[in-house]
Amino acid sequence: MGICKICGKQTTSHTVGKYFICHTCWENRKDEVEKLRKDVREEFEKPLREIENSEEGGIRLIGLIQKFALKFDEEIKKSLKEYGKKIENENEFTVFLNWFAFERNMDGGATPAELFMDEYEMPEWVRERIKEFRRPVKGFFEIKEILPDDRFKLRNMFDDREYVLFGKIKLNEGDFIGDVIYPWENVHLTGGAISLYTREEAEKIMGLIREYERLSEETQKLQQGIYSDFTDYFGRWDPGFPSVEEAKKALEEFTAWWGQEERESPPERTYEGDAALACHPSGGMYVIPGYGRFVGILDGKEEWDGDYMKKSFIDIPSPVLKKLSEDKEKFSEMAGKAFGRDVSPDRIDEFMSEIRDDWNGAQ
Repeated sequence: MGICKICGKQTTSHTVGKYFICHTCWENRKDEVEKLRKDVREEFEKPLREIENSEEGGIRLIGLIQKFALKFDEEIKKSLKEYGKKIENENEFTVFLNWFAFERNMDGGATPAELFMDEYEMPEWVRERIKEFRRPVKGFFEIKEILPDDRFKLRNMFDDREYVLFGKIKLNEGDFIGDVIYPWENVHLTGGAISLYTREEAEKIMGLIREYERLSEETQKLQQGIYSDFTDYFGRWDPGFPSVEEAKKALEEFTAWWGQEERESPPERTYEGDAALACHPSGGMYVIPGYGRFVGILDGKEEWDGDYMKKSFIDIPSPVLKKLSEDKEKFSEMAGKAFGRDVSPDRIDEFMSEIRDDWNGAQ
């Protein structure tokens, strides 16, 4: 229950920004409601117009989006249950809030950051920076060097990539930090929160990382073997079937064949149909309804259907799309056509990461 900003009565009927408006005022005092709406917009649009293209400006921009995200009380409560980590202090809540603002899709399918861009007028360069915030770098970082002007050279312990971090924080060479960093032109920002680890904690985490890498390497070798056997069995990596049920049956038959000590020769047959059983060299196996139509349109053999293609670019597993995108010219042309964008072949990964949160993790 809130207090109506206009008349002071208790209400939960309507909201304008962080303010509650009772239904009576909403219906009968529209001029005052509209003035409040303009005032609320100006709370964000004025600093958005004035924000400077600097690292400090980037930090202020993240702060504005955090402020906007805080108004989604009910979504935040649900998200806290989904988050999977305990939040015991302000720093940890800020890390959560950044995840909620930039990565968590709400009931309508958009993140708070996307709603922020829809809600307020802002310079186009600011809008582009917010889009970049939606693709943060996640990792566990070692401070390799202290640089001038509040900058630090980091090494991501997961993949050995190096980054420059900007932040008015005290860090020393050899420190270890975690969580997420956000791109801003040629540097990255902390998002207002950072987790600092002791060397003992870092060594423990690195032990877990090395064990994960060992298991991951073994899993990749196994999957490569499955992929090779799969293509031997079916004659291709994405055989088609008349129905999802038949694709699932074929998967069961292949699994039984693959598990035999002495394998018989694969059956000779033609694989055609709209449903596919696809095997990716590192991503595993997928049963995909409607795949045949998608590939037919992608190859120009079937009539164009923009809505169908747009949905398929979002729904088909990313590893499968990644393999199809090896033909960059054709893939970028069709992806751009589906979304009404001009997509350059050499920027297809950048475009796909805008529409698919899982794109950068696909091999």
